[in-house]
Amino acid sequence: MTSKSDPSDPVNENNSSRIERRRQFRRAADYQAEHFQHIFSSFETFGRHVLLLDSQSRVLYRSKKVDALLEGEAIPLRLEPKFTLLDSYNAKQFKAFINSLAQSHTVDSTPSAPDSRRARSCILLLERANSSPLLLGCFPMRRQSPGDENGLKIMAILCDPGCYSEEQWRAFQDLFSLTAAELRLCLALADGLSLAEYGQKYDITDNTARSQLKKVFEKTNTRRQGDLMRLIFLLTRL
Repeated sequence: MTSKSDPSDPVNENNSSRIERRRQFRRAADYQAEHFQHIFSSFETFGRHVLLLDSQSRVLYRSKKVDALLEGEAIPLRLEPKFTLLDSYNAKQFKAFINSLAQSHTVDSTPSAPDSRRARSCILLLERANSSPLLLGCFPMRRQSPGDENGLKIMAILCDPGCYSEEQWRAFQDLFSLTAAELRLCLALADGLSLAEYGQKYDITDNTARSQLKKVFEKTNTRRQGDLMRLIFLLTRL
């Protein structure tokens, strides 16, 4: 007598598949939480003004530097009950960015997908009464799964041209093997001093200042002060 195997139960198979998907999602969520925590620690170390927003513009995380910045100056920005830009033009641009994220497949698809350029970023200037404007950059982060609106995260970075981190400058010095004098020159140029003003401030000759600048050009692979300044701001103040 030949035994016949029971046909597989599609209900049980579907349930097993759903259970496995939930397990995978939980593992991915745990990894992402741990991954974000490492990123947040880096922001605190390097003194970044960073916020993490959800799809409803609620603030999920903000670095300590953000609180210090908002306490010290009148900035057209509110964080409670959600991230709000008080300037009407900026508010309109930010709202359009959020709407574009919700409508596009940017965070779910490859860069070659249709409309992938629509919601890549939002860059705005926040005017301040007694200081240079703040640069606000907002960037979408990838969702955990397609169509997961709650999974959408937005990284918002406030760049203060008048603020830099010692950690960032040390990293800049190590990256290009700059001497203490060469780093001092870069700091002076970043603060707006001319080469002559730098020489006067630190009581060094024009020839010494030019020699230091030449060595910095060689080590950073730049040829002009404009190129050097772009490199400095890219690596230390953004």
